[in-house]
Amino acid sequence: MNGVAEGEAEAEYLEEACFYLFELKKPIEKIAMELKLSEDQVNRAIQDYQRKIDNGKIPYDPDAKEFWRKLHQESGGDERITLVDDKGRYYHGWKSEIEKMTTEQLMELLIVNKRYSDAHPLSEFSKTQPAVGYDPIVPLRNIRRTVSIIDELLQKRE
Repeated sequence: MNGVAEGEAEAEYLEEACFYLFELKKPIEKIAMELKLSEDQVNRAIQDYQRKIDNGKIPYDPDAKEFWRKLHQESGGDERITLVDDKGRYYHGWKSEIEKMTTEQLMELLIVNKRYSDAHPLSEFSKTQPAVGYDPIVPLRNIRRTVSIIDELLQKRE
């Protein structure tokens, strides 16, 4: 990519970020601070992106909005966690979501996830440090991390 194309791509990226973060009700001054832009630049980026949507140059993208929502959530300190249901299927959630659960719900979640991680055939390997490079048991390590988060939440409630 040449310098002009890179600059255009970065400008479009910033416009998209400003537009969808604004759509997510994030204040302009916070968008400006996080993206290291002036408030005028943020306002201009939002207007330019909206104009492109209105003119049909780009479509409104709910997936992009969801991407920016998740990125904003993580940058705000929330942690994405990996869980497993009682049938052994993996799914993702947020630490903030489990913090809102009742103690009974947390206990159920803890039991299911601890039972799964302890019974997994590679359980012993997930307790050690991962090898450098490819780590085939990342999901199991993530569940162990989630179990520790749930356990910590329950201890704080006692």
